[in-house]
Amino acid sequence: MEDDGFKWAYSFDDYIKTNIENRNHDNILHYMSQGEAAKLAVPAPDHFNPILYLLGASDEEDKITVYNNSCMLGSLSMTSYLFE
Repeated sequence: MEDDGFKWAYSFDDYIKTNIENRNHDNILHYMSQGEAAKLAVPAPDHFNPILYLLGASDEEDKITVYNNSCMLGSLSMTSYLFE
């Protein structure tokens, strides 16, 4: 499948990914500080909020693996995380 994500979608996705990997959960909670990219990437919180449950259930000792790091249809992030 061809990768066709918008630049702003990758920018926001990278922001979230970097903060998950570095365990900067406070930055993720305040994602709207990312301005227009955040507004475009999260027009309604119902698809974003589940990641907050994931972070709350994670442990400081968990190994984080990122896979399927891509966007499709312009703005749909397919990036997935495994905490183990």
